[in-house]
Amino acid sequence: MRVVLVGPPGAGKGTQAKVVCQRFGVPQLSTGDMLRAAKAAGTLDPQLVAAMSQGALVPDDVVVGLIDRRVDAADCAGGFLLDGFPRTVPQAEALGALLTRRGARLDAVVQLDVPRSLLTERLIHRRADKKTGQIYHLQYNPPPPDAELEHRTDDQPAAVGHRLDTYEAMTAALLPYYQGLGLLRRVDGVGTPDEVTARMLAALA
Repeated sequence: MRVVLVGPPGAGKGTQAKVVCQRFGVPQLSTGDMLRAAKAAGTLDPQLVAAMSQGALVPDDVVVGLIDRRVDAADCAGGFLLDGFPRTVPQAEALGALLTRRGARLDAVVQLDVPRSLLTERLIHRRADKKTGQIYHLQYNPPPPDAELEHRTDDQPAAVGHRLDTYEAMTAALLPYYQGLGLLRRVDGVGTPDEVTARMLAALA
């Protein structure tokens, strides 16, 4: 199974990706995780790191290169779930070309739909544990007392609006593109994680 999971920042892609991957036995490929790992390893250009801290998006060729290397891993032989990429038609075309070179194709593209007001609330109150990388929400999923919390720069109010505006502008043509290919599945992302998971699995059945 090769699936792309798309949706705006704060839609819950990471949470749903983990559940779906466990159910189908495929790895989750998160471009955000790939970029953070590359940043931690010091393999990203310092100017790119600075731009990321201000909420800017990473150049397509950088992300596609990370995905290409990751798909080489043995755990991707039976498929994968790609979380958060592509966001534009050129990115989708680059991903399609990458898979074609490997004799593979996508099986589905799942879009998580969440109202902007709820996305803003989710993002601004999101915190990460520096020690474990676990993501918490101060209201809906409070961290344990011993968590060493970090409020990421791109989750702070000044960056959240910019991130959502950028996402909406960039993805305007993406869903019609995948709809035209017969791959798009739209899922209501409002509700408890279990409720959204049930909709996800139904969309992939």
